[in-house]
Amino acid sequence: MSDSLLDIFRFGFMQRALIAGLVIATVCGILGVFVVLRRTAPLGDALAHVSFGGVAIGIAAGFLPIEMAILVAVLGGIGIRFLQDRHVYGELSLTVVQAAGLGGGVVLISIVGGLNVDVLSFLFGQILTVAWSDVALIVVLLAVTISVLAGLYKEFFLLTFDPEGARVSGLPVRALDTGFTILTAITVVLAMQVVGILLVSALLAVPAATALQLRIGLRGTLVASVFIGMLSVAAGLVLAVFLNAAAGGMIVLVCLAALFTSLAMAGRSKRVESERGSAGGGHA
Repeated sequence: MSDSLLDIFRFGFMQRALIAGLVIATVCGILGVFVVLRRTAPLGDALAHVSFGGVAIGIAAGFLPIEMAILVAVLGGIGIRFLQDRHVYGELSLTVVQAAGLGGGVVLISIVGGLNVDVLSFLFGQILTVAWSDVALIVVLLAVTISVLAGLYKEFFLLTFDPEGARVSGLPVRALDTGFTILTAITVVLAMQVVGILLVSALLAVPAATALQLRIGLRGTLVASVFIGMLSVAAGLVLAVFLNAAAGGMIVLVCLAALFTSLAMAGRSKRVESERGSAGGGHA
């Protein structure tokens, strides 16, 4: 079995897929913790759907679908923040921008010839076909993400756990929110190469939600989220190859299995603590 595992990673496309998947899992693991804690997980899903408009523009024009998707997703993220600042709150702003990007993309795709292999690969992921240029772009994103969050860790910590305190202390809350949204938009677009537009929000949020069940502080949660995401990518890739299944979907299923396991363990731990407390109270 171990020889078979080593054999599949001797192929260049599997090496690229593994590296790209592990790096994007690292980025998603870091950003995802802040996304979940700030209760903005729907933002990732909205930006993924918005990016479909950029993919459609790129495919229709015959070049740069990823770059166009990044541009449209960033503009969509800025649009969401703009609407929220104008008191179009919460999910409504997400719905408006998401509908514009997704609706425009569907219309454009239908005009230029309907769903084809290129479009489907963006919808469901294309991790086994990533090129070294894609890997390089994802590595650059990782470097930028780590640099930004390391440099502004205290600011994002305060913004996450005490947004009112952040405003009172004079932090540029709007600029930080916009910058975080832009970083999330770029991450979502690059992550869709791994699991696809339809599942990308899961890779962003599920490992983070799983890590939060461990209750090990913010820094520990960041590390655990990255580890869970990387393990899910590696296991999902291997299972996809051996089962001849879609890699993106398999990665997400492994993420969900980890989440359900952590929820079950957390529930069991609470029951044990409750029983011990009851026993202690009885003896007293």
